[in-house]
Amino acid sequence: MLMRVGRPARWGAAVAVAAGFCAASVGPAAAEAGGQDGGPSAWQPFHAAPFEQKAGDVCSFALKGDIVEDGERIRTLAWDAAGRPAVQQVTGPLTIRFTNLSTGAWVVRAVPGIATMTYHPDGSQTWSGTGHMAVAIHTGNPYDPPGEYILNGRIELELHPGVGAEPVALQGTSENLRDTLAG
Repeated sequence: MLMRVGRPARWGAAVAVAAGFCAASVGPAAAEAGGQDGGPSAWQPFHAAPFEQKAGDVCSFALKGDIVEDGERIRTLAWDAAGRPAVQQVTGPLTIRFTNLSTGAWVVRAVPGIATMTYHPDGSQTWSGTGHMAVAIHTGNPYDPPGEYILNGRIELELHPGVGAEPVALQGTSENLRDTLAG
């Protein structure tokens, strides 16, 4: 999945979470309210958007992400008292082509998986899942150095409003595309 969260609430300024995690701005995605009777809503399509990062924000070069395949789906598991999604899941295949716009070098990464996003009343969020995630960490993030990371395994993030995303757990591997595409 691909998650993009607004600056500075993006993991340092942006979080790109890949398939199984979500392509969304901070906040619950609108999902069918059919399950508000206590059960989950029906799965519905959920699509990541292409993106571009300026040079110096995530990498020393401008970075572009084009969606090659997107079969993601989302459902709501719980609602808050106002009827807004409080817990959602995203799953499905997502493949992204990452391009260094300075050199033209590119790689394709599949980022399928499943993730659960819990939206807390204070505006913070907890994202946890298994699979693959693309995460953009922007300059100024208090938790990690900047880069476009591909995370694989069991992943948990805490998103703090106005601060950024804090990686809580990664049981698996990571690749920083900043290094892979530096050429």
